[in-house]
Amino acid sequence: MVKNKVLVLGSLAFDYIMGFKESFINAVSINHDKEEYQSTVTANSRHQFFGGTAGNIAYNLGILNIAKVSLFGSVGNDFERLGYKDHINQFDNVDLLVDVYEDLFTAACYIVNDIKSNQMIIFHGGALDKCKEIKLKEKISNPKEFIYAINSTQSVEAMINFAFQLNELKIPSIFDPGQVTPLFQKDSLRNIIKLSEILIGNTHEIKQIKEKSKLNEENILEYVKAIVITKGSEGSELIYKNEQKKIFHVKIPIATPKKIMDTTGAGDGYRAGILTGLTLDMTLLDSCRLGAVIGSFVVETSGAQTHYLNIDEVRKRFFKTFGYIPPELEKI
Repeated sequence: MVKNKVLVLGSLAFDYIMGFKESFINAVSINHDKEEYQSTVTANSRHQFFGGTAGNIAYNLGILNIAKVSLFGSVGNDFERLGYKDHINQFDNVDLLVDVYEDLFTAACYIVNDIKSNQMIIFHGGALDKCKEIKLKEKISNPKEFIYAINSTQSVEAMINFAFQLNELKIPSIFDPGQVTPLFQKDSLRNIIKLSEILIGNTHEIKQIKEKSKLNEENILEYVKAIVITKGSEGSELIYKNEQKKIFHVKIPIATPKKIMDTTGAGDGYRAGILTGLTLDMTLLDSCRLGAVIGSFVVETSGAQTHYLNIDEVRKRFFKTFGYIPPELEKI
């Protein structure tokens, strides 16, 4: 059985980015004694982007066109009408397997930036809240085809359900709790970590995971093969334990982009690089390095799903950053 598929679980959402020419401080009136609040913000710009963790990861896997992808999620009546369905369906290697709820909207994130780069964020889950009802066993006919799944950020209940379902289907998984990490209870975090093969998060998220689960680095590595920590402009770090139970920390530098327009979605590009590397049977270290390369392309445009790349550009940037090209990447 050739394992060449990856399973992507997470959020599909629209991102609405707006600009405000003033400072929020001058647009807000608060009376703490009466608990009264009023704010009027007139945006001078508005841009709609396709987003969500699962959507961003799948987009990068789509333009790489190496792994075969099954993308699961729950969306609303606007998913097709506003172009997201066609946007994902442009990729022949991505199988879009979403549940559509006609009485709900697709998840949306509304972000307003003022002149001092302060942000006002409103998130509406909408149909995303229905992901917890997805039964993978009913949707996956042959789980043995999947080399990895990523259980990425969405509701805590959905991520818990998926962790147990993936374990039952014997599909190795990457646990990526992201910004919902604070919402997990200790036992839930511990249970998912025990059912996962790789844990990934940024520095703040990994710290929160340790604090909430009451597990230190060595404890976590008793259950998972590796911990991957993304650190923004400082690169990333792969932490793993060998057969002699010695722990290794490998620092991975960023791949330098041509320009930096918007860092939104760079971490999801990194995750797509890891999944691609694992599909090619690359080492986890080389897969993380590939992740760093893919993430560098994401930041070159505004929005998490607006960039383009080809495999030649990926190889060139990999070599420029790390001084070699993995043979698995070279032969494509």
